Amino acid sequence: MKDKIAQAAVQEIAQRGLKFSIRDVAGRLGISTKTLYQHFESKEELVDHIVVQSIGNMMAEEEKLMKDDSIPLTDKLFLALTLLPQGVAFHDIRVMKELELRYPEQWRQIDAYMNTGWENIRLIIHEGAAAGIFRPFDVELFIQVYVGALYQLIDQYASGGRLTLQQALEQMVGFLMEGIRSPANR
Repeated sequence: MKDKIAQAAVQEIAQRGLKFSIRDVAGRLGISTKTLYQHFESKEELVDHIVVQSIGNMMAEEEKLMKDDSIPLTDKLFLALTLLPQGVAFHDIRVMKELELRYPEQWRQIDAYMNTGWENIRLIIHEGAAAGIFRPFDVELFIQVYVGALYQLIDQYASGGRLTLQQALEQMVGFLMEGIRSPANR
């Protein structure tokens, strides 16, 4: 039932942003709010569950991507840097900004995830540099630029973004990657 509630909340977030109510979620499922509260004590706990689930999904997708040797390194790096969990509520940049402003504890989890867990990206970059696909560059600076640009996207596009988070990430990563490819691989 917890997963059904979380899915209904994701649908509400897609429709209303984080301004959805517990009553909206219960109504979507045809259950009482009392029943919903038996599984989640608060809206904050429900949002927390969705955030944790989203991070777990992204980590699992990244692992799957890393194991797929049929994907060229440039494509693998692009996919890893633009990875978003499928069917999760945080595809809208405005929702990310709402999360940052309204749910600081849950935002800290997203923030921690964005600032750690870069081992697979480092591996792809080092492997690509060793193969001459990427020119030598400071990987840590690249990561800082990516994270900084992502925060800027969230701040700038939240007020009137015309792009989804996925579209914005794809364009941003495209800009970053064209700057790191070896001239021989352009």
